[in-house]
Amino acid sequence: MNAFLKFGSAALAALCLTPSSHAADTTTASPDSTSVAMATIVAQFVKPAIQQQYQADSLAQIACIDGITAAFNLSPSEKAFHNGISQGSEILSNLNKMRADGYDIDFDAFIAAFRNILIGNQPAIGIDDAKKYMDALSQRLTQSKRDSQQAFIDAQAARQGVRRLPSGLLFEVISEGSGDCPNIDDTVEVKYSGRLADGSVFDASPDDSTVKFPIKGLIKGFSEGLLLMRPGGSYRLIIPAEIGYGDRGAGDIIPPGAALDFSVSLVSIVKK
Repeated sequence: MNAFLKFGSAALAALCLTPSSHAADTTTASPDSTSVAMATIVAQFVKPAIQQQYQADSLAQIACIDGITAAFNLSPSEKAFHNGISQGSEILSNLNKMRADGYDIDFDAFIAAFRNILIGNQPAIGIDDAKKYMDALSQRLTQSKRDSQQAFIDAQAARQGVRRLPSGLLFEVISEGSGDCPNIDDTVEVKYSGRLADGSVFDASPDDSTVKFPIKGLIKGFSEGLLLMRPGGSYRLIIPAEIGYGDRGAGDIIPPGAALDFSVSLVSIVKK
């Protein structure tokens, strides 16, 4: 919601100064009318943001509105406390992401050590040792993830009917199509679903709908798999990270180093 709330005074002034064919008479403008006009403008930014963030939770929406109005009456110490909550929320969000990535972080232990340092006490370990520890831990977690992804690929490669290409792409023909295979400059119409090694779906074409892709705009492993197919055919593609999204991953959806498991049906090659 912060993106909606962080509007500048210049932007608001521009809204206020935009000419209108139905402009009100402001020659006798009072503080009340100015305040109400300003509230109307600000509310058009904030209300949709609140509704989007909390959607059907009406109690949470009211609590958020109460918090906004309470901000106008905070004492200096209360402002400092709420500033701390804001920073703490950012830290908590980052720690939750790290826990999802496999870092074993206990919040109670973190808070105790964190608060101890902030109030001026000596940390239990020095900053250099802390950085070395986290670097080593990161390397171990990365290697562990690579090992688990390779184990998944090896298990798939061992299944009957699965073939491996020199690039590392694994493919299984579920049903063969007919006609010509597409070429790299073609756009294709497909139905597909993509899963991670743990079976969770990260992307899929809408139910009973198709999607059109230019082949050369896709990740290497997916493009290579499509070039093998014929219209009407269905394949399963197992894509190692090296010909997928690599060590960078894709946002919060695909982790770094992830193998990808696609089920693809080539509906047609789009005519140029």
